Amino acid sequence: MPLECGPLREESGLLWGVYSLIGGAIFQARGHIIQLRNSCRKSCRLELYAGLAVCVLAAVPAHAQRTGDNVTTQSSDAFGRSVGSEKNGLYNADDVRGFNPIDAGNARIEGMYFDQLDRLSPRINESSAIRVGLSALHYPFPAPTGLIDYRITKSRGRRSLSVDFDNGSLSTLGPGGSFEFKLPLDGTRIGLSGGAGLRNGDRTEGGQSLYRTFGGTLSWKPGADAELLVFGGGFLTRSDEARPTFFPAGAQLPPHVERGIDLSQPWTPRHADNLLAGSVVRFPLGALRVQAGLFDAWKNSATIYADLFGGVSADGRSASRVIVADANARDHSLSGELRVSRELKTGDLAHTFVASLRGRAKDRLFGGSARIALGPSTLLAPDLRPTPIFMLGPKNHDVVRQFTAGLAYGLVWKERVTIDGGVSKTRYRKRVDFADPTVADPATRDDPLLWNLAASVRLGKRMTLFASTARGQEEALIAPDIAVNRSEAPPAIRTRQIEAGLRFAVTGRMSFVAGLFKIDKPYFNLDPGLHYRQLGALSNRGLELSLTGQLAPGLTMVGGTLFLDSRITGEAVSRGQIGPRPVGQISRRSVANFDFRTAAGKGAWSFDLAVESFSSRTANAANTLVAPGHGTINLGARYRFDAGPAKLLFRPLVANLLNDYGWNVSSSGGFTYTAPRAFTLQLVADF
Repeated sequence: MPLECGPLREESGLLWGVYSLIGGAIFQARGHIIQLRNSCRKSCRLELYAGLAVCVLAAVPAHAQRTGDNVTTQSSDAFGRSVGSEKNGLYNADDVRGFNPIDAGNARIEGMYFDQLDRLSPRINESSAIRVGLSALHYPFPAPTGLIDYRITKSRGRRSLSVDFDNGSLSTLGPGGSFEFKLPLDGTRIGLSGGAGLRNGDRTEGGQSLYRTFGGTLSWKPGADAELLVFGGGFLTRSDEARPTFFPAGAQLPPHVERGIDLSQPWTPRHADNLLAGSVVRFPLGALRVQAGLFDAWKNSATIYADLFGGVSADGRSASRVIVADANARDHSLSGELRVSRELKTGDLAHTFVASLRGRAKDRLFGGSARIALGPSTLLAPDLRPTPIFMLGPKNHDVVRQFTAGLAYGLVWKERVTIDGGVSKTRYRKRVDFADPTVADPATRDDPLLWNLAASVRLGKRMTLFASTARGQEEALIAPDIAVNRSEAPPAIRTRQIEAGLRFAVTGRMSFVAGLFKIDKPYFNLDPGLHYRQLGALSNRGLELSLTGQLAPGLTMVGGTLFLDSRITGEAVSRGQIGPRPVGQISRRSVANFDFRTAAGKGAWSFDLAVESFSSRTANAANTLVAPGHGTINLGARYRFDAGPAKLLFRPLVANLLNDYGWNVSSSGGFTYTAPRAFTLQLVADF
């Protein structure tokens, strides 16, 4: 049952008018998604889907697709990229320069504004890239903390079928696989792509996770400069018992818990559906270029639990274990953007003018959870308890309506000097309707003027300097599970960023990028009473380095390092309630990926090495506890061969080769251990 948008819909008539331009396609696609989800509940057999796809595609020979995926050789910098199931770089969808770009609302699909609720189905997500520094130049309306830009899988005029089987991923071991097809319907003009996947796995923390994915894209290119994409997909989770999270007592680390022991309660499964349907259209209109995107996202959590071990001592005892139970939590967001641009050339100058309307209508049901106190427990062995009887309370309703109109300008002079600027006016409305009639229902109105300015200059053939500054508005993180106001979302916050750096071409195929940045935001976290609220201001100052390219024929490198200095200021620090360092933040992260392919890059064999190193990190609000640094080494290979009409890839991989043991620390001070050594095998076939 869809969420009601409430009376705020009347305040956003212009936003809904923009949505109506391409709304019909999105709602039809959503209907197909729901039908597919229901059928998947009845049967998610990979063999059935693969068999149907083979029947469709067998008539015409096809070309290789997924056997050519390689995130190292397809990366242009070390700031973060994903291709298929592989990822590398300093940043990811959860962490860019010390912040979460998804929770901040800094996601794009095919360059269009998108309010992301959760992960995209890999059946429609071909790749993603983190855009910061130089990679964000010439990008209209960049966000202060960087962007993540997703590319949608589409048919490119070649008929193909890819089948993938493996025995696990880096976090979940167990049989899994997928198939994907690309089917041209009218030469290169109209194409259909899609697929499905599943995994029945054993988590590295113990317990099982069952995943199902599906999705498809219909693409139409009526002309060289025109394109229409209609897509939809889902990520379904079943089982997936609550992962234990450890909160130390005082200034002592938890013991090294034996990895793989299932400490979860069997009555705490997570059942969640994450669905997305969308449409993107691009076409010329006289001298103008029109682009529009509309995205309908749903996140339905039928059951969800958190397993919190409080007061953990060095001997493995927990003074108070609490299960937080929740059900029927729902998020829905309709978001999109309409963009019109015009390019002009006058002598050596190239001008770009952009006008944009973007917005979102978001509704959320949250709260009403039950806290089940289990009393003392232990981290050293399973401590199973009988299924309790508990009551869930009524849900709170969170409504956000946001509309932004913006103008941007770009200037390029002889490909030597660039200037980019933009200004946007935002209209933000947020209202929370608490189920408890004794609690006041807050309403927030904010109408900020946002802007950005960037410039670059090329010095000779090898050196480029750049600098930028931006003022933005973002969502703050929601209250964590341990908070007394769990899942409550603060109003939007103001953000600021300045940065400068350089790019140097070391060789024709090797580039070095260095950048300095400073980001300022309000700081939200837990006060001594575990109430999630604003505690001060946070400033992240950093230096990021990237070295990527070919060291020799067949040998590719992607390497980078982030040095980060995070500081909190404000009354909570002055009074000694919290320390000046944010919880969970690192001061350094380094990555290095190498890929060597035999025969100067044309051989059947290739070998890859991935090294990742983290510094120590602050582990409690008082700054009296520090989690030590750790690092991992992954070693893998690829063997490519033909078998009749099929092109195959065999990929063995050893993750965490040295079985390093480390701690991840959340911003609320929760500890979880890193994944142990794992050996995986993958077989990909392209027909």
